[in-house]
Amino acid sequence: MASAPSKGSPRVASFKARFISTILLWGVVVAVFLSGALWGLVALVAAFTLLGSFEYLVLTREAPGKECRRWALIVCAGFLGLLVTQALNDPDSLKGADFLPEMAGVLAVTVGSFVLRLRFPIEGDDSVRAIALALLGFVYIPILFGGFIIRLVLLPPSVESGFWLVLLVVLVAKFTDMGAYLVGTLTGRHKAIPHISPAKSWEGYLGSLFFAQAGAFGVYALGKEHFAWISGVHHIAILGFILALAAMVGDLAESILKRSLRVKDSGHMLPGIGGVLDLIDSLCFALPVAFLYVYLLVL
Repeated sequence: MASAPSKGSPRVASFKARFISTILLWGVVVAVFLSGALWGLVALVAAFTLLGSFEYLVLTREAPGKECRRWALIVCAGFLGLLVTQALNDPDSLKGADFLPEMAGVLAVTVGSFVLRLRFPIEGDDSVRAIALALLGFVYIPILFGGFIIRLVLLPPSVESGFWLVLLVVLVAKFTDMGAYLVGTLTGRHKAIPHISPAKSWEGYLGSLFFAQAGAFGVYALGKEHFAWISGVHHIAILGFILALAAMVGDLAESILKRSLRVKDSGHMLPGIGGVLDLIDSLCFALPVAFLYVYLLVL
């Protein structure tokens, strides 16, 4: 019989570190949520976006074209500055489908990266990879995470309702991750995509769909009056389902990135969890899906 892990074992130490990091992170999130202050959410999102973008720069340090990704990080800071200014001073400008800040950022990263590569000789596909990685990093983190979470909180009729909508998306994404892990660990027999994520199972993914519904309806039950602008509880169920699918793909997308770059962890900023990208990977896909669904089919 296998002995129980001792107090000093790596598994116990990892669990303790993960538990402490999770409590601290949720403490910050709950504090921002309870404050109801838009500036608090915007500041938190900007911090995670900058940290995640810097982490991406470190993650791709062995790939060609580091100067392009540094330029993308500079553009990220400018993009966030513009987005934060609009969110706090002119929130109505971010409620529609006018994605001028995002378009300007993509244009700046693309043109700037091509300009930076003009001084390098053409060696295979190095220049193309450099420009593509810079553009991917800008779209993946500043736009899909930073841009869409700020736009999502401003989409409902009131900022308070927007906070609850963002909370629903975050909890569904995290419940999806938790469900996949718990159900997969207990009952997982059939590997889902072993060449990308060996630990994931079809049983885990099926279980995560039920966890996602529990997260969605749990938030809805707690703040029902803040979802009065949504006509029909079926939208909550649909959101729970499609956000779970998006969160799964978001988690696998980071696995593709790490395996392609031959790195195990995106970072070590969060003890027991990993890097910022490990924390927001599922949200990078869930947030845009939530925005598009609410904008096109609910409002």
